[in-house]
Amino acid sequence: MKKYLFKYSLEFLVIVMGISISFFIEKRNAKDYQEELKNQSLKRIIKNIEVDIKDLKFNFNVQTIASNATDWLVKNNTNYSNISQDSIGIYLNNAILLNTIFVDNQEEYRALQNSGLIELIENEKAVTALQNKYMRHEFYKKIEDIIIEETSFLSDFLYENTLLKSQNKNEYGYTYDRVYLTKNKIPHKVIERLKQKASFHSYYADLIKYRIKNDSLLIEYLKTETNSI
Repeated sequence: MKKYLFKYSLEFLVIVMGISISFFIEKRNAKDYQEELKNQSLKRIIKNIEVDIKDLKFNFNVQTIASNATDWLVKNNTNYSNISQDSIGIYLNNAILLNTIFVDNQEEYRALQNSGLIELIENEKAVTALQNKYMRHEFYKKIEDIIIEETSFLSDFLYENTLLKSQNKNEYGYTYDRVYLTKNKIPHKVIERLKQKASFHSYYADLIKYRIKNDSLLIEYLKTETNSI
């Protein structure tokens, strides 16, 4: 009797252990699969951020050109009689018309968020940096909208007082070849509006510079998380 009891107990123990090991392996495989999905998503986000940085560098340069053009116009507004009308036209064009459009690519980040995979990121700095990055994107677009609104107030002055001589484009793809049609000073109201607009260009350029720095740091966090370094 004891012999059979021992035999059945042993068989039962083997079955229980087998089931436990099976559950353990299944659970580990599921965790490994989730980890793989997380890493794949983060690697795609890294590529998106690299594209963002490239776009941000372009945007920084354009916003800086617009801001500097207004600085030049304000500085020289008492001395236009001694300056080429072509130069004045180009600076007016850049100060009034230059702007950028921020392309907000959040699909992969939202997928990571909605799937719950973001909870698997071990580096808390990476999580915080990701959240901060995509929260700021909407703010960037609002600044660009303000600049567009300011442009609408200034465009009539540009079109009434300059002539576009050609469709030639600068290195950023914007037409620039304008000539100022008078030797008159730019009216005070227009100068003040230009200065207001330039303040947004300058502020936005500073934000972009800060974003580039933080995006570069975020890439390092994510590469460490995915063992991509």
